Amino acid sequence: MSQIKIKQIDGLQEILDAIILSITSGSLKSTFTQVGHGFSAGQVVAFDGGTWVLADASIEDKLGRIVIESTPSADTFVGVQVGKVTVATWNLVPGAFYVVDDSGTGNPVLFTTNDAYAYSNPIMQAITETTAHVLPWRPSVGGAPVDTGVEVYQRDQNPLPTNGDYSATGITINYTPFLDSAVDILVNGVGVQEGNGVRTSDCYFSNDGGLTAKLIADIEAGDELYWNGELSGFDLTADDIIDIIYNKSALD
Repeated sequence: MSQIKIKQIDGLQEILDAIILSITSGSLKSTFTQVGHGFSAGQVVAFDGGTWVLADASIEDKLGRIVIESTPSADTFVGVQVGKVTVATWNLVPGAFYVVDDSGTGNPVLFTTNDAYAYSNPIMQAITETTAHVLPWRPSVGGAPVDTGVEVYQRDQNPLPTNGDYSATGITINYTPFLDSAVDILVNGVGVQEGNGVRTSDCYFSNDGGLTAKLIADIEAGDELYWNGELSGFDLTADDIIDIIYNKSALD
């Protein structure tokens, strides 16, 4: 049985040459055909409804998938899916990450922590001012970061001197506790009893001058700690040390 030579199969050599070129270039890229595409090198495109369109992070169907490396003609373009891409007109910040924004222009923009697009669409990291590495990450639905609790220690706070029950300490909680988490109060390193919606414990939080006590689940940033000198058995002085320990949102 005779062997079939590569050149005997129409088009196979061209396909293999393209694969080899892609591998040796350090990127996975392809040539796409779309009549009158109107794209430019450096833009990010998405495939929506059978058509390549400029990427847009405000619409799920238009999240960026490839970066255009070149446009050989008005009807063809070369797109990099993963790996190195060089565009002479870029002015990138080496080391920085770039994402698709919600302008609909398809131009990659510098990522900052202030970004609040509807969808998170990281696209590449800059290697030099004109070269970047297209990331293998896929777009994610919803750009909001995942919220978690972070422990907070409000340490070594000195209260106002108190006089009897329902006395203001001048100490407020800095953050709203995360998901109704517990709030621990320490006086000189010793835990004390905190009122949960009642004013009959050692202390409590209030936002109305101490007239009512907050439920622990309802404590918010800015609420003040109140001390019951008679109920606890002692008043506070300016030399006492108050610590407040709780969890806050990682997004605060």
